[in-house]
Amino acid sequence: MSEVAPYLRGGGQGQQVVLEGNRLVLTCLAGGSWPLQYRWNLNNSNITDWTPQYRLSMPSLKRTDAGLYQCMVRNRMGAVIHRRTEVQVAFLSNFSAEEQRKTVTQGRAAIINPPPLASFPQPLVTWYKDGHKIIPTNRITITLDNQLVVLATAATDAGRYHVEAVNEMTGETVTSPAVYLSISGKKEINK
Repeated sequence: MSEVAPYLRGGGQGQQVVLEGNRLVLTCLAGGSWPLQYRWNLNNSNITDWTPQYRLSMPSLKRTDAGLYQCMVRNRMGAVIHRRTEVQVAFLSNFSAEEQRKTVTQGRAAIINPPPLASFPQPLVTWYKDGHKIIPTNRITITLDNQLVVLATAATDAGRYHVEAVNEMTGETVTSPAVYLSISGKKEINK
């Protein structure tokens, strides 16, 4: 019976999102004359040696494990490369910041940046003032970068602001440190 070079079976998954800490299993389905050997690489660097194991199993995924995974199959007749699978790792860190204090002259615009936050995918962000959710108006807006902009500040805008971020993929929520906004009085204009 003639020997058959390896060939791929099934398309494989083009993309996979896994929660940080969860298990990742990738399979490399191939046919051809035995024995078949498999080798896995991540971002074009080998992460396994040649093995008879067609399955790559990682028990607890870290965010650094995200990238392009690819499997190579070989036997005595030749080798074939499986299409890549992009593995994305969903995670939500804590806000990396201290409480902030900000003072704006009354009547001027106040721009409050959300504290830095590492997350994949991008979290949904909600701003709060003194514990109450901020509903945008024609005077108070939230930019696409999640900045809070108060256009013409009034004394009532002073208070404690914070952000709540939700990662829909992991289901986690984190709350930012407070930003305390003070409004200083208008400068008198001499007539």
